[in-house]
Amino acid sequence: METESATSIQEKKTILIVEDNDMNREILHDLLSDDFNVLLANNGLTGLKILEENYRTLSMILLDIYMPECNGFDFLERKWENSQLRAIPVIVMTASNTVEDEIRCLKLGASDFLSKPYNTEVMKNRIRSLIHLRETSSILNLLEKDTLTGLLSKEFYLHQVNNLLAKTPDEKYDLICSDIENFRRLNDRYGETKCDQFLSYLAKRLSSLLPDIVLAGRVGVDVFAFLIKHKNGDWAEDLLKNTVEEDTFPGVQLKYGLLPLVDTTLSATSLVNNATSAIKEIKGHYNTHLAVFDETFQKKLLRTHLIEEGMFDALKNKEFKVYYQPKHSVKDDTIVGAEALVRWEHPKLGFITPNVFIPIFEKNGFISELDYYVWEAVCKEIRNCLDIGFAIVPISVNVSRNDFDNPNMAGRLINLVDKYRIDHSLFHIELTESTSMDNLESICATCKKLHDAGFIIELDDFGSGYSALSSISLLNVDIMKLDVSLIHNASETKNYSLLRYAIQLAESMKLKTVAEGVEIEEQAMALRVLGCDYIQGYYYSKPLKREEFEPYLLEYESQKGEEHFNRIF
Repeated sequence: METESATSIQEKKTILIVEDNDMNREILHDLLSDDFNVLLANNGLTGLKILEENYRTLSMILLDIYMPECNGFDFLERKWENSQLRAIPVIVMTASNTVEDEIRCLKLGASDFLSKPYNTEVMKNRIRSLIHLRETSSILNLLEKDTLTGLLSKEFYLHQVNNLLAKTPDEKYDLICSDIENFRRLNDRYGETKCDQFLSYLAKRLSSLLPDIVLAGRVGVDVFAFLIKHKNGDWAEDLLKNTVEEDTFPGVQLKYGLLPLVDTTLSATSLVNNATSAIKEIKGHYNTHLAVFDETFQKKLLRTHLIEEGMFDALKNKEFKVYYQPKHSVKDDTIVGAEALVRWEHPKLGFITPNVFIPIFEKNGFISELDYYVWEAVCKEIRNCLDIGFAIVPISVNVSRNDFDNPNMAGRLINLVDKYRIDHSLFHIELTESTSMDNLESICATCKKLHDAGFIIELDDFGSGYSALSSISLLNVDIMKLDVSLIHNASETKNYSLLRYAIQLAESMKLKTVAEGVEIEEQAMALRVLGCDYIQGYYYSKPLKREEFEPYLLEYESQKGEEHFNRIF
């Protein structure tokens, strides 16, 4: 019996009675409390407060019209202004039978009327009917239509697309999705109300511009999906030019993902996911607004999936291999260091270069795990060379922006190097130019700890982007690595002015310079004349496996003498 009673209470609908007359309020409570959970308010203001606190669970409101402080008309008006409260039905209780009052209440959103004195059974049945009607209407609305934009809701849109594709397998369709760049920031800047207005405007605008729309839905907060009949021509370009009038919403950037000639064997969810995955590839690219999900993109997506699927096992199975590319002195060709580079020998995809998997790992955060793996591999290599008995050159490792998210990054690296009993100066740390400009204060603090501990800091890829000279000095940089683009551009144009300036800049800041990507003798000779200190590139050596790198060191040791190996940048 206790279980049944608890269940019946749980299934009761909650109603709010707003009535200023104490006796009427108590009578209504007694009449209805067996069938409903009843909340009571003795005036309109209290009723609004209770409504705002309980709107998610409230099914019905019984409202008296003539009350002090906030009468029924005021209550209805304020309720209507709040979109979250608007859908809750209201039965107005009144002793007045004037048509004017009823019309006014209906205009303000009232659902029904009850005349005093009350017939208990009539009242209960009207309440139940309106609650049922509201719940049925809410379900249909949730399934079918998005109230803000007028487009189909996500669930109903996907259902309709699946049905349509099943019925018309020979018909050719295109699917295009729209997305707003940095919509959260726009919400913070303009407010939710204005952004909602823009979403409503955009849905209407796109619906008017796109040709032969078959189905249109809102499939995300700011993502719309349109299934259209396949059409050749420049309609996509016209869409990009005319979507948003400049004065409508300043600063908005729209991105589109187009899936041409929809495959009717795929589910609607897969189709939308494919179109939105194309959008992700162009997010952050200011002048790129349309991405097409074609066969090339599909292959790339599959490769990305295989890479992410296998990355943890790859680390565990030691599929990542560390290679070492030597650095040589420009003056006498002596090997003075090396950079640790990682490659992936994937069981399915074969040999994968870092320009393929590093960007993926930077996005998903796995890069920090891989970096630590490389750091430890380098520590083991240095320790092994020292234990064998021949001298070792400093080896530099890459440090990603994600690594600096760890507040104990410096301590973690120091502990690792100390674990293998390695002099800190043999372990160089390479920061990319883009990394060093991001979250500068935190990165500077970490670099100072490492520099004070004896580590050598190298600024990688100098010249590939925007460099703030004041930031470089704050980072405790010891070495400036000149980006490969500087070397190749100078070589191709026979104009070495930028390269000369970069080297002179480094000299003025008392920094050593390393030129990356040096491939031919002409480049090496020019760098020697310009005063560059060190060279890294195929002119001397490709990246070498560990078992190739050690003999390379021994070869130069025998040719040049051990004193050359005692140089540290």
